[in-house]
Amino acid sequence: MKSFNTFLITSVLLVASAITLCAQRGDRIEAMRIAFITQKLALTPVESEKFWPVYNVYRNAVVDLRKQTSLETNLEVMSDAEAEKAIQISIERMEKELSLFKRLANDLKPILPSRKIAILTKTERLFNEELIRRAQVKEVGRPFNKN
Repeated sequence: MKSFNTFLITSVLLVASAITLCAQRGDRIEAMRIAFITQKLALTPVESEKFWPVYNVYRNAVVDLRKQTSLETNLEVMSDAEAEKAIQISIERMEKELSLFKRLANDLKPILPSRKIAILTKTERLFNEELIRRAQVKEVGRPFNKN
């Protein structure tokens, strides 16, 4: 029982320190992401210590990739040739994201059980859905943007 209490206190302190660190940098969403993923995956302190550096490299690579390949043009008025190019860029981005995820899964195998790695993708999706839900609650009553 004593070791469980120690584990629980350590986990709470680890999550709290991560939230505090991220909040001090003004990045509340990342603090929420850390807490959400840590809780949903039930990361132990040892797993957490090894997981986050690997995951952050993956996450930063995905964010950079999406920034590089974002489509800034107005899709509704582009020509068929431009649309074909946009489709190809999207496909290439998705293939690169898949490659990054494969690398992440391989890098996490020595750190986490396969069950937790499998849960990670669902957890990321759930976190994004929660962010959208929270944003929608703040936007209740406002009309949808017609663009």
